[in-house]
Amino acid sequence: MEREPETDPIIDLIPAMVWSATSEGMLDFANQHFLEFIGAPLEEISGEGFYKLFHPDDTAHLASEWHAIMASKTAREVVGRLKRADGQYRWCTLRQKPRLDAEGNVTRWYGVVLDIEDRKEAENALKKTKTALAASEENLSLIINSLPVLVWSARPDGSADFVNKRWLDYAGRPADQILEWGFLDLYHPDDIPSMVDIWKRDLEHSDHTVLKGRIRGADGNYRWFYFAGRKLVDANGVVRWFGCNIDIEDLQRAEIALRDSEAALRESEHKLNLIINTIPAMAWSCTQDGRLEYFNRNLIDYVGLPFDEIVGFGFYRMFHPDDVEPMRAAWDEIVASKISRPVDARIRRADGEYRWFNLRQSPLLDADGNVVRWYGVVVDIEDRKRAEESLRQSQSDLAHVTRMTATGELAVSIAHEVNQPLMAIVTSAGTCLRWLQPGHTDLEQARMAAERVVRDGHRAGDIITSIRAMAQKSPARMEQTDLQGALHEVLSLLTGELQRREVEVGLDMGGLPIEVVGDRTQLQQVVLNLVMNSAEAMTASPRAKRIAIRCAVQKQRVIVSISDTGRGVPVGELDRIFEAFYSTKADGIGMGLSICRSIVEAHGGRIWASEAENGGGAVFSFTLPRAEDTGVL
Repeated sequence: MEREPETDPIIDLIPAMVWSATSEGMLDFANQHFLEFIGAPLEEISGEGFYKLFHPDDTAHLASEWHAIMASKTAREVVGRLKRADGQYRWCTLRQKPRLDAEGNVTRWYGVVLDIEDRKEAENALKKTKTALAASEENLSLIINSLPVLVWSARPDGSADFVNKRWLDYAGRPADQILEWGFLDLYHPDDIPSMVDIWKRDLEHSDHTVLKGRIRGADGNYRWFYFAGRKLVDANGVVRWFGCNIDIEDLQRAEIALRDSEAALRESEHKLNLIINTIPAMAWSCTQDGRLEYFNRNLIDYVGLPFDEIVGFGFYRMFHPDDVEPMRAAWDEIVASKISRPVDARIRRADGEYRWFNLRQSPLLDADGNVVRWYGVVVDIEDRKRAEESLRQSQSDLAHVTRMTATGELAVSIAHEVNQPLMAIVTSAGTCLRWLQPGHTDLEQARMAAERVVRDGHRAGDIITSIRAMAQKSPARMEQTDLQGALHEVLSLLTGELQRREVEVGLDMGGLPIEVVGDRTQLQQVVLNLVMNSAEAMTASPRAKRIAIRCAVQKQRVIVSISDTGRGVPVGELDRIFEAFYSTKADGIGMGLSICRSIVEAHGGRIWASEAENGGGAVFSFTLPRAEDTGVL
């Protein structure tokens, strides 16, 4: 296939791929630039061989387009991918033009192939960008319309130019009724003036706005919203405001409820403070470790000390010096055990006088049983203490009278008991004199008689001492006491009376010496009263008259039991016989057992009555603290 020589230099210098084809569309020429691009000689692509240059996916389309162009004799641009010499396919545009004869028939086709790969990549990139932008705009619209807030935008003058779908759904109106200034129709009339003032102020002088107001919903109800907006300026200098309205109705109600609750709490605290400061008691509170942190006005006024001097553990300054250590020990024990108990102590008044007070406390516990705080009161018991002291004195006086009465009732027996050692003394003294007479002198017999005089004299002295102790009116002396010795003294004193009544007495000490803490005389009076009650209860008993006194030790206590074989005590009266002025005897005044109870309880014990195990008689029991367990040794 020959070229036209005169055109070769020019066509080969053209910076484009030039070609020509016959009227039937067979390629018959390609310039040097075209051949260098495909990397093949003209012989390989001439005729219909040029189709192998196209991408397999584009061949059918390009062939169809080429035949349509030839049939219509009308040129148009066709785009497809051509294989370059390096094997890479590049996008190219194929442009053609027919040369016609005088009758309008095509005599030849001329065309060019232009590499548009870079343009195609740019177009594809632009298409992807547009697609991504459209997707981004769609996502942004979806996000804005899905947000649980009312989103809006506004012009520099404050009129709205956009509201999201949530805004439309809440208002129940189309956008054209909300945009511009239509949104004001939905605001609560009471809120519009202040909201518009703030909005206009921020439009002129600020780059953001914040306010609150009520918006009417589709249901006709107003709800509180929080408005927040910000001014933005784009690259072209266009100003727009963007913002959102957040539903705070529930929060607003909670704030109102909180304010009301705080007001009610302040009022309650005020009333509580008035109550605490006006109650006729001194109220206080302590931390979990026992440090004083609060006390009411009554306590402040009473002690006359500044708060900072008694707060914490400084409150011990209020107490009488003799009560500080006992109070400290008691309070430490209460805090450690978390168990409240009343404590009595003397507190110094502002004028320097000490008065007795009862300190009561109660712990506030959390769910785990831990102490959160201690609360308590201090109650003035000075009058009660004086009354108790007066009562104790009266009881002491009454006990003395009772002892004197008992001594009077036992006068005959006591005289008999005293008479026996006195008669023995006289007899022994006479014997001693006889053995000292001339002619009958026997110094050994005289010495023995003199020893009997001394022994019987001591015996008479012991009896007189016991009677005098019973008759004396002296204050109680709490000291270590030999219980066995004290019981023997009582029984010795009652020997004559019990023999006269034909009563047999047995004493069982368990084989061990027992020491207790108490007033010996008062404890002896308890035993004397109980033994005499038992003896009297057996006066008309047909059975053998026996009194059994048993002493036993149980843990830190000594239990003394006195049982008899008398008529017993009716079950219904067991709980009443220790009451004052209550008696089961026709001529009794009902004070003996009441005095016994007072004495026993003053010693830290208790007393009770029960039926005998064999069904006959009564058992009176009382407890006393052991000396070795109280540390009094």
